[in-house]
Amino acid sequence: MTVDPSAKPRLPQGFGLAAAWLAISLLFSIWPLSRALAGYTGVMIDAPGYVVVTAAGVFTGLLLVYVSLLRLRPAGIWLSIAIATIFAVSSVLRLPALVTTGAGSGAPIWVLGVTAMLNAGTAVYLSRPAVLLALERRRGGGRS
Repeated sequence: MTVDPSAKPRLPQGFGLAAAWLAISLLFSIWPLSRALAGYTGVMIDAPGYVVVTAAGVFTGLLLVYVSLLRLRPAGIWLSIAIATIFAVSSVLRLPALVTTGAGSGAPIWVLGVTAMLNAGTAVYLSRPAVLLALERRRGGGRS
């Protein structure tokens, strides 16, 4: 059995799952990030045009980060790690407010907790040295 030397190494096991979860997280964060960046606190159906423009900018920025991750660019990988970490920390920081106000009676607390764990797991997975080395080899930077 011969191995083709020009063939790219396989992606690390679990990379597709981490990338898929990150895509879901990025998709669900577009409107909250847009509201925060635009400073708009009203009802979204009555939102002025600048909020929609901000949402388009946020979507474009997050899409560029995600495409950069899929292209295995170092900046895309590290930005994805940073974004997943920020999402995990923000979810954990929101949990006490849900518990104390009683707004999170059951399901919202579980959803937020699981989301925090999945985001933290994605950040840890993508930052593991073995994964980073495999992604570098796949990108072509590790050839001798």
